Amino acid sequence: MNLAWSEILTVGATLLLALFLFGSTVAAHEFGHYLAARKMGLVVERFAIGFGPKIYGKVIDGVEWQLNLLPLGGFVQLPQMSPAEAIEGKAAQGGKDLPPASPKAKIITALAGPVASLALGVICSVESWIGGVPTNMIYRTTTIGWVEPESPAARAGVLPGDRILAIDGRRPERWAGRPGAVVESILLGTDREILLEVDRHNREIVTLRIRPERDQEMEGLRKLGFEMYPAQTSVVKKVIESGPAQRAGIRPGDIIRTVNGMRIWNPAAVKAAVDSGDETLELGVEDSAGKTRKVRLRPEVALNRKERMIGVVWKPNEIQITHPNPLEQIGSAAGMVFRTLHALVSPASSVGVKHLSGPLGIFERLVSLLQTDPRLVIYFSVILNVNLAVLNLLPIPVLDGGHILFSLIEAFRRRQLQAKTIERIQTAFVILLAGFFVLVTYHDSMRLKKRMQRPAESVELPVFRKNGGGK
Repeated sequence: MNLAWSEILTVGATLLLALFLFGSTVAAHEFGHYLAARKMGLVVERFAIGFGPKIYGKVIDGVEWQLNLLPLGGFVQLPQMSPAEAIEGKAAQGGKDLPPASPKAKIITALAGPVASLALGVICSVESWIGGVPTNMIYRTTTIGWVEPESPAARAGVLPGDRILAIDGRRPERWAGRPGAVVESILLGTDREILLEVDRHNREIVTLRIRPERDQEMEGLRKLGFEMYPAQTSVVKKVIESGPAQRAGIRPGDIIRTVNGMRIWNPAAVKAAVDSGDETLELGVEDSAGKTRKVRLRPEVALNRKERMIGVVWKPNEIQITHPNPLEQIGSAAGMVFRTLHALVSPASSVGVKHLSGPLGIFERLVSLLQTDPRLVIYFSVILNVNLAVLNLLPIPVLDGGHILFSLIEAFRRRQLQAKTIERIQTAFVILLAGFFVLVTYHDSMRLKKRMQRPAESVELPVFRKNGGGK
């Protein structure tokens, strides 16, 4: 019972911390608006975190500081800016009762939110630079470890061990985690075919044109068939007692280099060989001293499993603490936003609204990262704040970019736009934005439901018959 309560408290504390972190990101953005509005002499009526019914509110120096029920964002109510009563509620002082704000004041106030978000992103990037980021070192390669049979890549002639030189003319520097990395270049590509240039074992340069397929397991995103398998050394971490590998003399620390005479570049190749149905496998094994040998074994079905296996546990991917500089982090986050937006509007892309994440998806991501390593939260905060800064600058009514657009039009015309015209435009886009949030939240909830319903991986090790010969 004590353990159960401690787990409940841990989960509760993690959820609260994730909610605080998300709220802090929103608060920083809105505080930028607040400070600029005060500096420019605008009337500030309300500073709110969240939307919907009020949970808590307190008036300080004429401003109501408010916490609302739905943690989907926030706002600073400024009656002299473009009206947004559909989101913020009716202002106590109508805009007509106040002196008009200049276009310059409105632009500076609107721009201050994205600037504050970017500033917070820079602060987080400095923290990640100093404190370090846990990094999966397997993603530093551009060499293909395994190609799924019958996949587009396999049909085009891509082979394990091929080192990717270019995708659609762009050279990837790593496997994943950057706008121009291998995985992102495939997922966010906007051409109907992918031009792949590979170095085949330092002997020849091969150019392949591949038409990607839609992967239903990844919500219809594009795939070639090797994205999940970067090159990885097949190091044995543990040998299962009484299993085929133990009886064949394989020991922890051994490296499987070949299967049936073919060099392998990822442990997936061993599983594929086992699943192929061959009664006996010949493995080329290298020990910790670098000495190689050949072993033969017969895969078996463990007593507590349904599939055949050789009875080893592979060494997990190496995690190292890296220190990416702030410019690299900010540039990568911004590049990912622009490349995603480009893919979103491209007819040949597989990226759609359903692949985006809203507050629910962001919150779930924060919870997951907190449970993994808090340093990853700081790194993710860089991405989150840069996203918030860039997306809010889009010239869409309701967003900061929309306020800037209205103010620029007003400055060009040298007279204010009619309040009713702006209100109608704002209301229409509020409805569209609300629909967008509902759609994104629905897909976030479906992804979350799917993950929760997925059977947990068994932590129980395979059990083999003591004398071998399992069915």
